[in-house]
Amino acid sequence: MLYRNLLLPLVLALPITTALAAGEPWTEDFVPPPGDYSWVQLDTGEWLKGEIIALYDETLVFDSDHFGDLQIDLDDILHVYGRGVFALTFRDGKPVRGELNIRGQSIIIAATDGTLEFRREELISITQAAERERDRWTGAVSLGLDVREGNTEISEFSIAAGVLRRTPSTRMSLDYLGNINDTDGERISDSHRANLAVDRFTGRRLYWRPISLQWYRDEFQNIAHQATADTGIGYHLVDTPRVDWELQAGVGANYLENLSVAPGETNNEWTPVGTFGSDLEVELTSWMDYELEINMTFLEEQAGKYQHHIVSTLSTDLVGDLDLDIVFIWNRTENPQRDEIGELPQQDDYRLQFNLAYDF
Repeated sequence: MLYRNLLLPLVLALPITTALAAGEPWTEDFVPPPGDYSWVQLDTGEWLKGEIIALYDETLVFDSDHFGDLQIDLDDILHVYGRGVFALTFRDGKPVRGELNIRGQSIIIAATDGTLEFRREELISITQAAERERDRWTGAVSLGLDVREGNTEISEFSIAAGVLRRTPSTRMSLDYLGNINDTDGERISDSHRANLAVDRFTGRRLYWRPISLQWYRDEFQNIAHQATADTGIGYHLVDTPRVDWELQAGVGANYLENLSVAPGETNNEWTPVGTFGSDLEVELTSWMDYELEINMTFLEEQAGKYQHHIVSTLSTDLVGDLDLDIVFIWNRTENPQRDEIGELPQQDDYRLQFNLAYDF
């Protein structure tokens, strides 16, 4: 009987003793060591080592030392030990800078003027505190080229480029899309589109878009210049580790200048405009992503009535930051304007592109 009483505690203590001897980081006694890495503990008890990229819309973007880039729902996180200086925003809108420590529902910031403590439900965003302006910027450029000679001579060039600037409370994006095609010495495609959007985060899912600007030119759609300026709001409809879906809506003004118009028709007009947008990003696999961007514009009859710009992109990793993008573009104008000789442009333009893309 005495032997049995002595044996039982030893058997129960054996797994704990083994775990502590092995130094497994998911034990309760684990304390993240000093160094250059940040640590995140999940609600399963497991610890991840790596770098905190940012937190927006209740999702932490974390570069794991072993698993690579991860998107972790804030509700799945127990503790965070940050390394370095971070910039945080809370519901009161005032930014805070300092060393980061999340313990359960408490957020503790070691700032230069003392230690501050907030509740987790007050948190809106976290970013690395940028010491240099260039640290706030990311971007990508995508190129496509098709050259053929012989019975048919074709030279087609396409470019897509975009940059993004992030701060704890704002996001600014600027992108450009262009395409030129010469076939047998004749230009059959020449279109250019540029967009600028500024977002200010007012909540975990809702954000305000104080200004959005778009410029468009397509001479084969009889559009010399079309400029749209609007303001509105955005909302994160879906926000999971693999799926991100944002919606935007706004109102503003539109300027349209046609290359030429039929006799008696007006040109160079300003009209009111309503806009609606959808941005869907899906991580299909660790090496393949899908993105669907839809921008719709509602105009007066003489300005086109309705337009949309849809870009569907399937992106696969090649080497390092180099990707292969398969891009389908669909532009539509519901009521295109006749030119001075009475020709009416087609409502729809379609394009399929194979591009090499580089992220920086």
